Amino acid sequence: MVQTVYVDLYFLINFSMDFLCFFLCAKLLSFKLSFPRTVAAAAIGGLYANLALFLSISAIPSLLLDIAACALMCAVALLRRGNVRRLPLYILVYTAVSMVLGGVMTALFHLFNRLQWPIDNIADDDLSVWLLTLLAIAGGLITHLCGRFFSARGARKHVSLSLHDGGHSLTLSALCDTGNLLRDPIGGKCCIVVDCNRLHGFLPNDLLAAAQSTSPPQATLLSRYVGKIRLIPAQSATGRRMLLGIRIERITVEHHGSIREVDALIVPTALSGTADALIPPELLL
Repeated sequence: MVQTVYVDLYFLINFSMDFLCFFLCAKLLSFKLSFPRTVAAAAIGGLYANLALFLSISAIPSLLLDIAACALMCAVALLRRGNVRRLPLYILVYTAVSMVLGGVMTALFHLFNRLQWPIDNIADDDLSVWLLTLLAIAGGLITHLCGRFFSARGARKHVSLSLHDGGHSLTLSALCDTGNLLRDPIGGKCCIVVDCNRLHGFLPNDLLAAAQSTSPPQATLLSRYVGKIRLIPAQSATGRRMLLGIRIERITVEHHGSIREVDALIVPTALSGTADALIPPELLL
């Protein structure tokens, strides 16, 4: 039996599906995607889908090759410096999302084929493109709605945050904030924004003063706390600025009755709201 496959259309379908899957994964994992890296990962998926058409290997090697391709795509699109241990989680989330989204898109494809559309004037070769356009619109709408749903759910979580450093301990009420995308540019660690008024007596006064200042920290301060502080670039409505990220001995988060230690920096700043701190949802996974 001979089957004709248009590799350009097949690549476009797989590229679009992979891109939508990574978008949903980012919403579930609550971090910002890099557009160039996501495009590269989706392109790898499209190329591999075409390459797999010409491979004639047994089931187990084929499965291992599929897993390797999935791991490579997730590493390109989702992996960040210092988060190598999270790669199995990213692969699991991507696999689950692709299975669900693939099932939805397959159901929509059969539905569109069964409906009596006024397409008598469309040539047979154009029908697949027409259906692809409808599927792309439906997939984009589903992805947008799912993204809004996941963002809304993540933004409602409150957790208990405990800080430990230099023999001092402090317990704070933290709000899960999907808009907190601050990261250490060197180590890639997440940043927890903490109200500076709650850190009096916990951190040294000179560190708090430097964190609240609009001027860059002095060289003497940087040398005194070398290895403890990082400069974190931030973008706000008033422009770009550098925030002071501080490494402390231990941070624990209590969520749904479980307590676990997280690896992050704290960023003292002025907060106005009902929470003492803003924690990125990624640290709750």
